[in-house]
Amino acid sequence: MDRLSELSKATGSKYYEKEFGVTVRDLRVLRLVALEPGLTLSRLIELSLLEKTLVSKIVSALVKQGFLYRQIGELDARQINLFLSPEGKSMVKRTYERGNTLEETFLATLTESELKTFNRCIDKLTDALERHAKSAGSAKPRRAA
Repeated sequence: MDRLSELSKATGSKYYEKEFGVTVRDLRVLRLVALEPGLTLSRLIELSLLEKTLVSKIVSALVKQGFLYRQIGELDARQINLFLSPEGKSMVKRTYERGNTLEETFLATLTESELKTFNRCIDKLTDALERHAKSAGSAKPRRAA
C-alpha cells in the first residue's frame, strides 16, 4: 500500500504541477477549503493531517497565488477564516474534472470484477481504520506506575 500510495502521490503531483502549477498538497488544502468555506487554520491542520508549519506555508503561497483569501472572524477577531477566491474555485473544479479522468484511466487496468473487489477491499480497510482511529482517540492514556 505504501508503494502504491507514494507512487500515485509523486505521479499526481508531477502531473498537477505541470498542468496546473500546483502540488497535490496544494490541492488538498484547496479542496478542504472548498468543502468547508471559512474554516480556520487549526481546523485545516486537523483535516489535512499535515504539519502546522507546512500548512501555514502552503496557505501563504496559495494566498499569494490568488487562490485563497483570509478573512478576520466575525465572532472572534483573533480568528482567521479561509475562503477560495474565484480563481481558487475554478482551480478546484478543473482539477477535480482532470483527476476523475486520470482515475478512470488508471482503474481501466482492472477488469470489472477486479474493480468491484478492489472497491470492496478499500471500503473494508477504510472502515477498519476509521474504527481504529475512533477507539484510539477515545482511549484514556494509562498512567505510568
